[in-house]
Formats: sequence, structure tokens, C-alpha cells
Amino acid sequence: MWPAPCKLEYRMTMQRTLFAAQIISLALLTQACFSVEYQETLKNSPSNSAQSLLGDWRSANAGSFPTPQSCGDLKWNVTSQDATHIAGNFEATCGGGVKLVGTARGVIDGNLLIEATGNATGLVPFTCPFTLNGTGVLQADSSIQVDYTADTCVGRVSGTEILRR
Repeated sequence: MWPAPCKLEYRMTMQRTLFAAQIISLALLTQACFSVEYQETLKNSPSNSAQSLLGDWRSANAGSFPTPQSCGDLKWNVTSQDATHIAGNFEATCGGGVKLVGTARGVIDGNLLIEATGNATGLVPFTCPFTLNGTGVLQADSSIQVDYTADTCVGRVSGTEILRR
């Protein structure tokens, strides 16, 4: 048999060991739960690989007058977004007072591959379809630089616009 001090020391050492094991187990369990929750949050976020682009975007130079071969006062109200696509309502004013109104959608692939379609009105007494294609590049200041080309019944227009919220 051990003398009394050895039993006490052995019992205290075992209690410390068990306590340390419980603390380590708790830490590991907490880390595992956090890791699973974090992964679920990333997987379920609306823009898995991109920032949220929802909301109103408008030309930085709103109110400026476009040339006959360009458009200005672009407005894009992005109403839906998932990890790879955005979509919403689109408007622009082009040279000669031609107004473009329709919808736009974009594919998020490093940049935004944009397509807008709808009707052009203004210069002629009737409406006609338009198609606008462009590439949007997210800028460091949270703006989007859009290089575009559009075909309307009054001809082709092209240019570059900076969109801001």
C-alpha cells in the first residue's frame, strides 16, 4: 500500500488528466461544429463567389449627353442573384434621344458577361427591339466598368460606362 500522500497525489494527477482531456475534447468538438457551420454558410450564401450586386446601378455621369454612336444614363436594377447569375430591369438613353428599356442578365465569371434585350423608342415613330452585349469589370472602388455594343433599328452604338450604386 502506498502511504497517504502518494494516494492523494495520484488522485489529483488523475483528476487533472481527466479535466485536461475534457477541455481538449470540448475544444475539438467546438472547432468541428464551427467548421461545419462555416461551410454551410458559404454554401448557402446568395453569392458564393461574388459580392452582392443586388440593387440599383446607374451611370456615374448620369445626365451626360451621349454621342450619336453611344449610350449614356445606363440604369440597371439588379433584382436577383445567385452564385453565377444576376438579372434585373435595364434602361439607357442613346444618341438622338433613343431610349432603351428592357431586362438585363449577367453571368458572373470573374467579370460580368452582360446581355440586355428590350425595346428602343424615340427617334422613329415606332418601337423596335434592341440587343446590348457587354463585359462588366468590378473595380476596386465597388463600381462596374461596362464596355458594351448594342444593335437597334437606328443602328449600332457602343461605348464604356461606369456604373455606381
